[in-house]
Amino acid sequence: MQKKASVKPQYELLGARVSSALDVVNKLCETTPTPAYSAAPDPNILKNLLGECEDSDYWQNFKKAAPILFCMIAEEDPNLKQMRDISFIEELLKVKSILALLDSKLKDGSADIDLVEYSIATKMLEHKLCILTSLNMQVEGESEGTFSFNLFGTNKSIKIDKAKFMESVTIQDQPVIEREATGEAKMNLKNIPMEGVSEEDYVKQSIEAIGEVKKNGKILDKDTFVKIFKYTGDYAKYKNQEIKKKAQDERCTNFQKDAAEYLRALKANIAEEEKSYEASSRIMFDALSITPELFERTQQTMMNDPYVSMELFNMGISMEQPEGSAPKELTAEKTVELVKASNDFAFDEFKKEYITQISHDPMMMPVLISAIAHDWVKVNHGFPEEQFKAALFEHKIYENPEVSEHMQTKQMELLSLAAQQNPGMMGGMGGMGGMPPGMMGGPGM
Repeated sequence: MQKKASVKPQYELLGARVSSALDVVNKLCETTPTPAYSAAPDPNILKNLLGECEDSDYWQNFKKAAPILFCMIAEEDPNLKQMRDISFIEELLKVKSILALLDSKLKDGSADIDLVEYSIATKMLEHKLCILTSLNMQVEGESEGTFSFNLFGTNKSIKIDKAKFMESVTIQDQPVIEREATGEAKMNLKNIPMEGVSEEDYVKQSIEAIGEVKKNGKILDKDTFVKIFKYTGDYAKYKNQEIKKKAQDERCTNFQKDAAEYLRALKANIAEEEKSYEASSRIMFDALSITPELFERTQQTMMNDPYVSMELFNMGISMEQPEGSAPKELTAEKTVELVKASNDFAFDEFKKEYITQISHDPMMMPVLISAIAHDWVKVNHGFPEEQFKAALFEHKIYENPEVSEHMQTKQMELLSLAAQQNPGMMGGMGGMGGMPPGMMGGPGM
């Protein structure tokens, strides 16, 4: 009787490949504008693993266009052209041979099949086939001097004038030095201390940090805009420190006593913060000799750039991070416990006291739930909002799988209830109490 093979080597092989790939993707994320804070991955993805790993329509263009353009370039150099053609034939025959062997083994039901290795190999061969297929396409009616191909995920195509394209290409006889991109390319904007500095000095340091105001036509230069966005937001945060502390105290006087007054206090606080932000912006814009219209026009343009909008998103979240550190009592375990308990209370309190009051204003929902959660923590455990937020950032609670799963359950429950009250509320739902406002909502967002 044949002894059953151990699965340990298969696990080790797979584990090594996954770890290696994870290292690569982490390095890529360091140099690409991606969310600085994100929830833990949804475990449900693994229930449809193959489907989730399939290429999206548009992503297939990355695999299609590059081989086509490379082949056009190689056409101009005899040696490269020969290497290209030989490589194509070799890879095609190699893929055919390996797939034929795998197919035969699987059809025969052989006992010596390593499913992990076979699966990985099949995926690698499928990637090769995508490239080979893209290089074996012909376009109906294509002229000799042009080259065309369709773009996946769109109704568009690309047409290239070969002669003009090759005019822009130089095939060199020596290699260039290639290095992996690093995070050094990102702007390193210093933080101005908020303690022990006057308002006048804070503005002065901000203007120095922004430097020369550069423009690009009728809008601000990208780097200039990002700097102004950061330091204007930081200045508003500097000005709002006392407003925030006072606001929580005012809310807590009506906490669980008068729902209408509590909601009024929250709305008044939001209005006061917005007014303070506008005043801070005017002071900063005047010091820079720019108009609010110029800044807003630039912002509307920049938000169409996914990289810039992601950079601003991350910057907005970082502005919510308190200056101080979390109290020692707020360990990671204690913070997770309080996040779950405070949100359980906040969601229940919202359903009981507020859902009918703000049915006409769904955007208030995440802000209100977050405020209730923060105030529950302060009233019942003595940790003010700034201290609790510090713990959320310090322990990266937003990445905790237990918290993510808990909040998804609560939000689905609330979505269902909201749909019964007013289907229009569905679009404005979401909001994890106690999380950074840039993430899911919070007081004064």
